[in-house]
Amino acid sequence: MNDRLPANRTGIAATIVLALGALIAIAAIFGLGPFADDLSREEYVTQGDEICAEAHAEFLDLQNGAPRTAADAAELMAALIAVAEEERDAVADLQPPAGLADQVAKYLDARERGIDELRDGLAAAEEEDPEAFKRIQGDLARSQGKRYDAARAIGFKVCSEPLERRAG
Repeated sequence: MNDRLPANRTGIAATIVLALGALIAIAAIFGLGPFADDLSREEYVTQGDEICAEAHAEFLDLQNGAPRTAADAAELMAALIAVAEEERDAVADLQPPAGLADQVAKYLDARERGIDELRDGLAAAEEEDPEAFKRIQGDLARSQGKRYDAARAIGFKVCSEPLERRAG
């Protein structure tokens, strides 16, 4: 029995080494883990701006006409929130180069605060409170500069650009 024990250990070790080698090969082929392709700053900015351009087009399309009722305003706000959350999530899913991590965190935080303001607008519309809705719209417009500045610190040209600039 002692004669077989070393052979079994050798077989187990060989199996483990082969399995580990296979996992490393798979990771390398599919660009996973340490083999993942890191985006350059330029690639990151380009991909982020593409995400934001799509979201801006959706925002403009949704805001084509002014809401006529509180229910219309609530529907609009819910749709804008969905687009903003998709945009935020898509940008968050990009892996920024190490030198941009802090700026990206600040930008995503500013985007989240903007989404919170949209949620406040949704609540005001649902409560049929036009004064609160108008005040929140002003708050959202005033906070645009912080989102814009955070986006520019990364190098984005489209992300958090005021929509009237894109439309005009």
